[in-house]
Amino acid sequence: MAYIPAPSRKRKGDDCRELTLGEITRIRRGKVMPIHLLFECATGYALILARGITEVGMVKFESVEEYLNQSEQPFELESYLPFSSDENALIQMNAISKSLVTDQLQKFLEDALPQPKMGGSRYTVGVGDSMLGARIIRKTGLCVRSARLISDVMRGLRMKINQLIGLGHGELERAQLNLARLYNRTCTQKIIKRPILVSSFSSLKKQIKVVPFRFEGVFKTKGKDNMLCTKNLVPGEALYGEELMRVQNEGDITEVEYRVWNPFRSKLSAAIMYGVTNIWIKPGSRVLYLGNVCGLTVSNLSDLVGSDGMVYVVGYIDDVVGMAGTRPNVVTIIEKFWNHGNYRMLVSTVDVIFAEYDRHLDEYVAETLFMVNNVRFYLRAGGHYMISTRANNLNSTGQVKDVFTIHFQRKEFKQIETIMLNLMEGACSLVVGSYRLLDD
Repeated sequence: MAYIPAPSRKRKGDDCRELTLGEITRIRRGKVMPIHLLFECATGYALILARGITEVGMVKFESVEEYLNQSEQPFELESYLPFSSDENALIQMNAISKSLVTDQLQKFLEDALPQPKMGGSRYTVGVGDSMLGARIIRKTGLCVRSARLISDVMRGLRMKINQLIGLGHGELERAQLNLARLYNRTCTQKIIKRPILVSSFSSLKKQIKVVPFRFEGVFKTKGKDNMLCTKNLVPGEALYGEELMRVQNEGDITEVEYRVWNPFRSKLSAAIMYGVTNIWIKPGSRVLYLGNVCGLTVSNLSDLVGSDGMVYVVGYIDDVVGMAGTRPNVVTIIEKFWNHGNYRMLVSTVDVIFAEYDRHLDEYVAETLFMVNNVRFYLRAGGHYMISTRANNLNSTGQVKDVFTIHFQRKEFKQIETIMLNLMEGACSLVVGSYRLLDD
């Protein structure tokens, strides 16, 4: 069985007629077979029948979004194999990250999609990893596709997988957290947890009043200092020596603890002070954090999204790894962010991707293109991205130099604004944009 790669095509303009997988197969005089998507998650393997995917246009991204958002559910669970334990999940994840087909995965595919006795195949398996697909072909003889369309549809499927495989609220996130901790232990022999510093300014201050400030989850003290702060997810912990304030609620005796959010040490806090239109992060949000990981930013994001949100951190810093032990909404992944497919079992579809880069232009352009892959793999349609970089990595119009040009032409990415920041480490900028806004 030959591997069927993504078909090559030339884009002549937005008015060109879109080809579908079904049309391409018929042109080649092949048989159009139903496509089952192989989805790997922290709890097990799933095969999902994607009804009508072979008739979806492959050029305009609007065609994929219309398919995902149609009134009738296009996905149907064909088979699901839960992992027997966390250790079993780790074995499968390590294999998947290396594009290897384990005996367990091979048996799952062969049992769920049996081959006819006379040879050939009556099924097509859609995978997001072309190398994994080639090895599935050699081991099982199944027909496999790994087109851009498959990856796009899998991004949408990632938002619905909980319901399809019957997981309860928060069950997948807990499995991701447990699997990430096991995975991290295999990546480092010794995790050094940074000492937690508790500020002396952590006593009850009745004279201080804290009020909501512009964005949900962000607060500000009223008084001569007017300090930004977040509600401390882990009361009593001041991770970086920042000031803590315990404020008594009006009308009762309960107290709420806030952490001061210093705009001279945090790019996101500085952007708020400099008037950014929206940060798109609020309680309940899911955020993917990439690039130069900063422990202070991780802790602030954790406070912002609260107990109902999640922060997925790709990178390695000792104190961030240790932080995941006390902050249940932080999933740390010791991996390079350019290997975006390696951690697909640990990350759900996210609302916001936040990235920090401190690189010269040549390195920055390359790394930002890797970030584009993460956007296409994990960011939901209508989601937003924020990129912090050196100010000299911008051109005269305030756009990132030469990085998103081709993607702007496809109308997938829309740059909203650029905020210039003056921080302790020098001049920086924060580029804010949206991804696949269908209403525009």
